[in-house]
Amino acid sequence: MLSFYPGPSKVHPEVLGFIQEAFSNGVVSINHRSERFEILLKDTLQVLHEKWNIPQDYTLYFISSATEAWEIVAQSLVEEKCLHLYNGAFGKKWAHYAQQIIPNAVSFEFGLNEDLKSVTSSFGTKGFDTICLVQSETSNGTGQNICRSDFNLNEDAIIAVDATSTLGGINLPWLEADVWFASVQKCMGIPAGLGVLICSPKALKRATKLNKKVHYNDILLMEENRKLFQTHYTPNVLSIYVLNKMAHLLPNLTEINQQTNEKAKLLTDFFSQTNSFNLSFLVENPWVRLPTVFALRGEAVQIKKLQDLCSKNNIELGKGYGSWKEHTIRIANFPSHTLEDFSHLLNLIKS
Repeated sequence: MLSFYPGPSKVHPEVLGFIQEAFSNGVVSINHRSERFEILLKDTLQVLHEKWNIPQDYTLYFISSATEAWEIVAQSLVEEKCLHLYNGAFGKKWAHYAQQIIPNAVSFEFGLNEDLKSVTSSFGTKGFDTICLVQSETSNGTGQNICRSDFNLNEDAIIAVDATSTLGGINLPWLEADVWFASVQKCMGIPAGLGVLICSPKALKRATKLNKKVHYNDILLMEENRKLFQTHYTPNVLSIYVLNKMAHLLPNLTEINQQTNEKAKLLTDFFSQTNSFNLSFLVENPWVRLPTVFALRGEAVQIKKLQDLCSKNNIELGKGYGSWKEHTIRIANFPSHTLEDFSHLLNLIKS
């Protein structure tokens, strides 16, 4: 089955070999406090810094998923008041969970075709110590440009960004935010079960100031272990090993970004024309259209017809999410997807 589901999605074909390799050489049984694991973790953090062009003074941590990062930000980094700006289901969920932890959490929902800059121009952000943004909203296929200067912030305010459907697939402006996070089952192209959290020196300074060590995954406890090239809990060693191998194998993110855009253009050109299923872009504004998750809308009967056609041909498309469930499909464009994969899909739709 060729999966275009927007996570979990198609994994890189080399992953199976690395999983077998990990079993054969005993990686799946190593202790996460052992020297062997420390060597693996140190190399993994280093290669991700290099391949993803992450600033050297930003720190990486492994967690269970991007969803866990929602709580980590609220528990370890929000001082008194955070602001959540969102336009989709996952941003709304993040805001909901934050409000259970931070009584002063404020949320604001903006339109599907709006960009953050236009939203913040009419929305005061000065009084918040933490701004929480969704760079890639998987539920509706919107993507936002993250720019610190778009916000009127106090000097010590931090920005946290959910980049679940883009981290590892496009270049991200690391210096424009202090926390970035994602899960591996999307652009990283490996099975679900691991998350990546990236923090700036400013974020660590905030964590140190708050000095919270009451949760197992508070950032200060994670940092204490990272300095030893260990993790704060027994991690998914298999996923770390596979991510390590794939990071070494794949090109620099700049090259991957170019490939992502090339495939996105192929999809954009195809669905900009008349097609037999009368599909159109859910996100009409091309400047906020996510290059890694395409959301297309149509009549419910046509959506079902296309889903059935693809299923009969061993292709899985993403279903719509939330209020768009019956009238949209979502097509992932992750690094694991090739031009040949898309040619196969688009030829099927044309036929």
